Amino acid sequence: MSDIVRDPINLNNLDKVLTERAYSKFAGQVRSTLLDLYYAGFNIPLRLMGSTSQINSFMKALSSEKRYMDSYIKNGLNDPKTMNSKYTLERSVKSFEKETGLRWPFKN
Repeated sequence: MSDIVRDPINLNNLDKVLTERAYSKFAGQVRSTLLDLYYAGFNIPLRLMGSTSQINSFMKALSSEKRYMDSYIKNGLNDPKTMNSKYTLERSVKSFEKETGLRWPFKN
């Protein structure tokens, strides 16, 4: 069995200096992680760099994103359960952005 080796995702951007290239790399890594999470569950190898609170906020936002996608697929967009998971996702994303100084890559 081969392990997937990933570049670490750096969550620490509190100095607020983020180039387009660095953000593109971050966004790509998160998108890839979310797709792996969606299809494989939580047992995917993932390396994160940052403080404990940054990592916790990232994982909360990522899992909220998955719950929202699952609810959307199962219940449809206008279902109260989907709307509830959307509000939870928005709170998680806001917390993540405040904690890390990074913009959540799936945000419109």
